Amino acid sequence: MKKLLFIINPVAGRRNAKTAMFDVVKVFCEEGYEVTSAITLYKDHGKELAASARDRGHEIVVCIGGDGTLNEVISGLMKTADPLPLGYIASGSTNDFARTLGLNPVPAKAARNIMLKRPTKLDVGSYENGERYFSYIASFGAFTSTSYSTPQAAKNNLGHFAYVLEGLKDLPNIKSYEVQVKANGISYEDEYIFGAVTNSRSMGGVIKLEDAKVDLSDGLFEVMLLKTPKDVIDMTDILVALSNGTPEDSRMFEYFKASEIEFHMPRGVHWTLDGEKAPAKRQVHIKNIPRAVTMYI
Repeated sequence: MKKLLFIINPVAGRRNAKTAMFDVVKVFCEEGYEVTSAITLYKDHGKELAASARDRGHEIVVCIGGDGTLNEVISGLMKTADPLPLGYIASGSTNDFARTLGLNPVPAKAARNIMLKRPTKLDVGSYENGERYFSYIASFGAFTSTSYSTPQAAKNNLGHFAYVLEGLKDLPNIKSYEVQVKANGISYEDEYIFGAVTNSRSMGGVIKLEDAKVDLSDGLFEVMLLKTPKDVIDMTDILVALSNGTPEDSRMFEYFKASEIEFHMPRGVHWTLDGEKAPAKRQVHIKNIPRAVTMYI
């Protein structure tokens, strides 16, 4: 019998993973799988489970949780020579990458879609030569917590614009970073309040890109660097760019595509990878690993 490893984060986001578990497992069993359910008990437990899945005879790994759970599982799969195919059921509070992938928000329906086994090859980001991995974003500075701090009522009434307002609210007080970025033989050097290396159409709810601008398996990242605003005119320019999803048209953004990027910062800067914190560093090397993971979506 085919074997499936089902990794469950019971405390992610809306905490609906536990209530959805029976319906999801039923879908997998109906498709002829022997299901092993594993609940994550501590940080990086999902990574450990995914890394050992093939050795335990599993043919596919499915995880339910938020973007952080997906990050752990992909990081575990990337530690193996031949990563198993992956299914993702989103139940977090942000689910940025799930929106980009167009995943069904109803767990049982998402499980049925996984069982259709329509493979999509996805690029994966290597942070510091494989020290860490990320599925859709590595970032520093502003907006890193906006998706969590935006009031639910505002999200319901204003949609994307609610995230933009929340992100702009504290811009005058946000820390500025002196950064040099090297990519494609070009050097960018300025003071920035936000930087992101992404493979997604949505980032924390604040920055959205048009579908045509993002290819999840082209071996390239979208890179955005937001300059420090000096006056009201700068702030207005940022507001328009964020609202329209057109950072490439704004003089306040550096926007380009690259497969490999180096960051140099005189002062150590904390990063987040798929929403998970990484230690402060003065130098960071990020590389795209093309079509590294197969996901059933």
